[in-house]
Amino acid sequence: MRTTLKRARSEALKPPPKLDLVEWADTFRVIARQNSANPGRWSTLRVPAAYGPMKATTDKRTQIVTVVACTQVFKSEYLLNTCAYYIHQDPASILFVQPTQKLAENFSKERFSPTREATEILRTLIPDTKARDSGITITHKEYPGGTLDFVGANSPVDLASRPKRIVLADEIDLYPADAGGMGDPLALAEERSSTFRRRKKNIRVCSPSDEKTSRIWREYLKSDQRRCFVACPHCGHEQILRWSPETVLWDKDENGNHLPHTVRYHCEACGAGWTEAERIQALRALAEAPDHGWRQTRPFRCCGQDHQPSVWDDRGRALCPTCGAAAPYDGHAGFQVSKLYSTRHELADAVKEYLGARKKPELMRKFVNTALAEVWKEKTETLDPKALAERCEPYTHLSAPATIRLVVFGADTQDDRIEVTFLGFGDDEEVWVLRHEVLPGDTAKKAVWDQLDALILEPVHPVDGRTLTAQAGCIDSQGHRGAMVHAFCRARKRRRIYAGKGMAGPRLIWPKTPSRTKNSGDRLYIIGTDTAKDDIAARLAIPTEGDGATPRAIHFPAEGLSADYFDQLTAEQAVTEIKGGNPVRVWRKKAEDARNEALDCLVYGLAARLSLPMRLDRPARIAKPPAVAAPSAEGQPEAPVPAPVETAPEREGDLPSREAARATRRAKWRRR
Repeated sequence: MRTTLKRARSEALKPPPKLDLVEWADTFRVIARQNSANPGRWSTLRVPAAYGPMKATTDKRTQIVTVVACTQVFKSEYLLNTCAYYIHQDPASILFVQPTQKLAENFSKERFSPTREATEILRTLIPDTKARDSGITITHKEYPGGTLDFVGANSPVDLASRPKRIVLADEIDLYPADAGGMGDPLALAEERSSTFRRRKKNIRVCSPSDEKTSRIWREYLKSDQRRCFVACPHCGHEQILRWSPETVLWDKDENGNHLPHTVRYHCEACGAGWTEAERIQALRALAEAPDHGWRQTRPFRCCGQDHQPSVWDDRGRALCPTCGAAAPYDGHAGFQVSKLYSTRHELADAVKEYLGARKKPELMRKFVNTALAEVWKEKTETLDPKALAERCEPYTHLSAPATIRLVVFGADTQDDRIEVTFLGFGDDEEVWVLRHEVLPGDTAKKAVWDQLDALILEPVHPVDGRTLTAQAGCIDSQGHRGAMVHAFCRARKRRRIYAGKGMAGPRLIWPKTPSRTKNSGDRLYIIGTDTAKDDIAARLAIPTEGDGATPRAIHFPAEGLSADYFDQLTAEQAVTEIKGGNPVRVWRKKAEDARNEALDCLVYGLAARLSLPMRLDRPARIAKPPAVAAPSAEGQPEAPVPAPVETAPEREGDLPSREAARATRRAKWRRR
């Protein structure tokens, strides 16, 4: 009896088995139904690429983990696994940082709370938010041995208060450059763990962004830069999975149409194509590898020489090929994961995304960042004004190309003049500069604005006989003449003429909703000038292809442009500046006294185009104009041959339809 009691007491006082993060998650973690397409018990085998980061998280030699990952693979679940592990297995105070306080609250409610409800061990440790005197709120959780706080990177007070041993930083590329004047928010948050020395854990995850400004990429380059090597199912060669024309291949049909479902990943050694089943099987085999495929790729120095890692030990640590010593390790593990490593995404879906993005820089950037988990590298070549001038083509606004489907304008206001650029847009957003006019005159007086009004109403004549007028326009309201601009636009709002104000930074070219001026309450549209100039630079870099269609390219007329037009168009360049200790990409003039009105007009013209809901990635609708007889071989007219004339699609807000509706309502009211 006494022996039985001793055994029972020993078992009761025995500490729980010490598990690493992979073992703990596979044992205790449950995925909430509302957060995943595959709810239920967590299995790391379903996400083989997660083995490396999760093993490193509970490695005593590692204090910092940086994960550069694509979207919808394992970023959020990895953070939740880590958070839950340190609540249950190794209790500690945790700081969970999101880009903003609102996002922090949303993550707590939409991701953490369902995880707590689904995972039994978390329910027993963390009281319900509704429990009285529990000390539990949406952003603050308490449990035996520690606390969990969800904070926003834009809140310097929350970032710089009590010590926290575990700091989890999500989507760090979206953090502000400066947190309320106190510096880099990531540095502020992780400073709170500094006193724990080698017991601290700083976990950062994010998809990368621009090469020069991406915070997660900058941190990854400081790490040991681990990459995942996968063995070929055919020859056994271990390789990093890369998206390239040599490795990701698919077929086309007899008409040249792409067939994404035929895609195969091809081994860089033997060239064999992997089926989708073979790719997934090769990924799941990572579970049995001693290093789970993750190996250091950062160069190191040993024996007086610099080495590119080529030999590794069972932990993935690079070995010196001369003496066999392991490369030095400072406790910072870095990982990069693309969708090629995902067992939940088919390779064919990535091909479809690529095909839809390859001709559109903004979509291609998203594909590179969020699917390939690589930084976007801007083209650095400088646009040559002389080279642009040599691209001029023999057309004017009176003999415009027949491919133009709509016309807009952008205007820049100075004290002594108004400059206006008219743009024609065709299929796939191809652009033709139709004319650039300078209207001299004091813009504080009405006369020059009357000239502008008359100019806007002047038609454009494509060579197919149509007559087009500007469907929308945007005028710069900054400077001394803001009141005149707003008065002009206010009287013409039904003609879709808008007052705009340029603003730097990462924002939409055309805002979803307008702002309001303080004094008059007029609508003011905040234009994302840096984004627009990025788009224009990308368009100008596209060479035009003679008479053939060139999506998104910009064409210029041989007549009607000033001698310095192209100098103005290329007067600015993108530069990287340091703000708050972080690199920020902005547009600046090449010379302080350089004129840039042509570029500004193009920016506002592009904004005007985006104000219209009309899509130009679809074939134009053709209406039949009056018949034109074509002579027969005998000189007699044959059946009428209609010339194709485009009709703009009807949209809400078109003036004729609105006036007709109002007239109908007035007539009904009179009859009553």
